[in-house]
Amino acid sequence: MAKILVVDDDKHVRHSIGLTLKVDGHDVDAARSGEAAIRMLDTQIYDLVICDLVMEQTSGIDVLRHSRQVYPDVEVIMMTAFASIDNAVEAMREGAYDYLTKPFNEDVLRMTVAKALERNELRNKVRNLERNMREQFGVENIIAANPRMQRLLRNAISVAHTDSTILITGESGTGKELIARAIHDTSRHSEKPFIAVNCGALPENLLESELFGHVKGAFTGAISNKKGLVEEANGGTLFLDEIAETSLTLQVKLLRFIQEGEIRRVGENTTRHVKVRLIAATNKDLKQAMAENLFREDLYYRLSVIPLHIPPLRERPEDIPLLAQHFLKLYARRFDKNIKTFSKETSNTMLNYPWPGNVRELINTVEHGVAMCHGDKIELNDMPQSLIEYTEIVPGFREGLTGSLAEVEKNYILKVLQDTHWNQKRACAILGLSKTTLYRRLKQYGIQARLMQTTSSPGR
Repeated sequence: MAKILVVDDDKHVRHSIGLTLKVDGHDVDAARSGEAAIRMLDTQIYDLVICDLVMEQTSGIDVLRHSRQVYPDVEVIMMTAFASIDNAVEAMREGAYDYLTKPFNEDVLRMTVAKALERNELRNKVRNLERNMREQFGVENIIAANPRMQRLLRNAISVAHTDSTILITGESGTGKELIARAIHDTSRHSEKPFIAVNCGALPENLLESELFGHVKGAFTGAISNKKGLVEEANGGTLFLDEIAETSLTLQVKLLRFIQEGEIRRVGENTTRHVKVRLIAATNKDLKQAMAENLFREDLYYRLSVIPLHIPPLRERPEDIPLLAQHFLKLYARRFDKNIKTFSKETSNTMLNYPWPGNVRELINTVEHGVAMCHGDKIELNDMPQSLIEYTEIVPGFREGLTGSLAEVEKNYILKVLQDTHWNQKRACAILGLSKTTLYRRLKQYGIQARLMQTTSSPGR
């Protein structure tokens, strides 16, 4: 059971409470003054403190403050006479869990003690869970054999212990949020909130309200005051994904937030100070966006104090079998299947496939394979149709691939476009790419004009 300290200058109260708690199996220490209680708190570890509010010399408030200083997670229950209710309210503001008004019966005492200990136990469980999550998903546990990825992870560990702003770049599906979360979990702010915001998911007016909050009546539908996500992240990390999708107007407000640590809720004149570690991410070329006057140069340099670029999966083939085996174990356990490995043909196909959707596509592909597999080895026919078709549509695949991975990807994308009669919607569905990413890839190949011409035709 729990170790409890009872503090009261009335020996009858100390004896009565101690006896009740000992009957319930608790280990009880008693202090007859505030000074004695503080000395005991300095030498002993307690699960709960029950303290009288009004005592000579050192008051119950003094004991409460000292307890919160040396053991912030230990709950303190205050005892008070009816005449000192105002002092009890003050104690609650100082962090007391609850207060008991004298005289109180044993049932009230037992119920209050049980709730306080239950709260402490729940907090410990949450903390242990968070610790396990950090150990499991920290930067050092991200799977990477590729030298570029290993260098990126070393840099991520180095900057995790600073407050510098970080800009993570990389194609869609490469794991930008995973890296951001791992940096947070490795940092000294790991026990504080990690708040992720997709800047491309909301229109400008709603995004500003989500980030900075609003006051009642600021706009139609603002029926009450609302704290923004920046305030929710106070003390922790704010992750702004798809930062390139923000408007120039909002970028000005983000710049002020980064420079001054100040925000202003929509419809409010008062500024509020927040301390947040900011990590931004994008799959777009921000320098090109600046050249097109779509992104502020001053904001770019504020964001990219620490730039981290995640290479696409096709440029780190040594990571593919490691990641595939990791997700195979994960989904085999989740689906309660005894699947051990991939067939040689499946492994070779995955190794040579260009993975336009990157790690996200790999995860979905392995999940599909595990779900469809009926043996202890995933065959190629268990995999998604896009992977099966890849062995047929890429020239020379079965005879052995030649050329760079970029050339393989180019051949694959062009073949899919030809087979779909250059229908971008169908091609994107097969490739697992967004329209924006497809345009960017084709521009690299110098054939963007063809796609623009066909997409402007009827029925495309």
